[in-house]
Amino acid sequence: MNEKLTREQCIQLLKEKSLEVNRLPKRSDFSEYQVMMIKSFFGAWPRALEIAGVKPPRNDDKLERQRLKRIRTKVRKREFKSKNKS
Repeated sequence: MNEKLTREQCIQLLKEKSLEVNRLPKRSDFSEYQVMMIKSFFGAWPRALEIAGVKPPRNDDKLERQRLKRIRTKVRKREFKSKNKS
């Protein structure tokens, strides 16, 4: 059976594969077991690539803008409901 991989081994796998294929590694570049182990440590595939340092980190400014937009939408909905209750 497959040997359990450590977090560091998963990072190393991603880095080596990135150099080997000369692009961002895809899940299909790894065995099912390797993908499962990588995702168990890092969650979503893009996050794993970012943590391994093979993909630039996401733009947190954009994430913050999206979060604020969701909050504004919820506030507007709540205000609309409270106005129409009376």
